[in-house]
Amino acid sequence: MANFGLSYIAKVLYSFITIILLVVIYSYITSLEQKGCKCALPPNINFIKGFTIFSIVYLLFTGIISEQTISDNFGDNIVLINKFVDLIFALVFIYYLYEVFRYTRALVNEKCKCSVDSRREIIMIGAVIEFILIFILFILHIIVGFALSTMFTVVKSIEDGTSDLKGAIRDPIGSFAKIPSKINSEINNIKTYVGKTSRELSKIRNLPR
Repeated sequence: MANFGLSYIAKVLYSFITIILLVVIYSYITSLEQKGCKCALPPNINFIKGFTIFSIVYLLFTGIISEQTISDNFGDNIVLINKFVDLIFALVFIYYLYEVFRYTRALVNEKCKCSVDSRREIIMIGAVIEFILIFILFILHIIVGFALSTMFTVVKSIEDGTSDLKGAIRDPIGSFAKIPSKINSEINNIKTYVGKTSRELSKIRNLPR
């Protein structure tokens, strides 16, 4: 069941919904080409159509294979490469959604009559929803990462404090003797930080105006 955790199921569902939208986009563009709707075939239509096919294949492939499966069969290094490829795909996909929205919006504004189809509005709304979802997920990743980082710092501070407390209980004289060295260490850290800050400020002041 490790391969089918909550995150994997969520990824599969998201991929499934996205693939449905992509199929609608592809079928809509294909129907316009078959009708010979020239006002609906701008220069960037080849990019939209080509990346639509690529996205369907990519999402099907990544939806079937989980990260745990990749890790078990190929190792953690391949998982990292997979994450990097996912990031590149996500960035290009955001641009793709923007182009799709611009495309459908232009068809409406230019009153391209042969492009009138219920799929046009579905694609426009779907592209906006997808863009918003990706943006929300991106913000959530940042928030979760920041929260985990803060939590780790707090837990580490508690562990250090607990360790010091245990040491004070077991060896009060030894712990008391360590206080001056700890104070000196903290003072040195502060001095180092202040020194670095002063040097940076000096560099800024010496910049030519």
